Amino acid sequence: MTREEILAARTGAWPDDARAVLAGVVAALRPSARHLSDILDWLDDVAARDGTSPGAALADAELGRIVAAGGSAPERLKRWKERLRRLRYPRLAARERAIADQLRAMDCGPDVVITPPPSLEGGVATITIRARSAAELAAAVERLRAGIARGDVDRLFRLLDEA
Repeated sequence: MTREEILAARTGAWPDDARAVLAGVVAALRPSARHLSDILDWLDDVAARDGTSPGAALADAELGRIVAAGGSAPERLKRWKERLRRLRYPRLAARERAIADQLRAMDCGPDVVITPPPSLEGGVATITIRARSAAELAAAVERLRAGIARGDVDRLFRLLDEA
C-alpha cells in the first residue's frame, strides 16, 4: 500500500483536524509506508491506553516542535518516532531515564562505557574498557571497582532487573 492508501484506510474515521495534523507530519517527515504503519499503530495504542483519540497524542507539544525543527526529514522522523515511542511506553521511558541518570552518576570516565541491553531486554549490560596502555587499563578497572564498592553498579543492575 502507498502512504496515501494507508492514510485513507486508517484515518477515515478521524476528525478533520487530527487528519490535517497527521498530513502535516507526513508531508514534513516523509515516512515510508512501513514507518507510517508503525506510527498509526503507536498512535492507536496510546489512544486505547489513555481512552482518547489518536489526535490527542498528535497534540503533544514536543511532537510538534520536532516536526517544525530544522534538520533533515529522516533525522526529524527518527526523533519524532522516538518521542512517540516514549508516549507509547511511559514506564519504559522512565526506566531508560533512570538508567541513563545512574550511568551519568557513576562517572566511570570516557574509557569505561557501560551499555544497557537493547530495549532493556535481558538485563545484560555490555561493559567496554578502552585503554592504550597497562596504566590506562588499570585506572579504568580501578574506577569500575570503585563503582562496585560504592554500590553504583549494583544500583544499575537493580534498575535493569526492574525493566
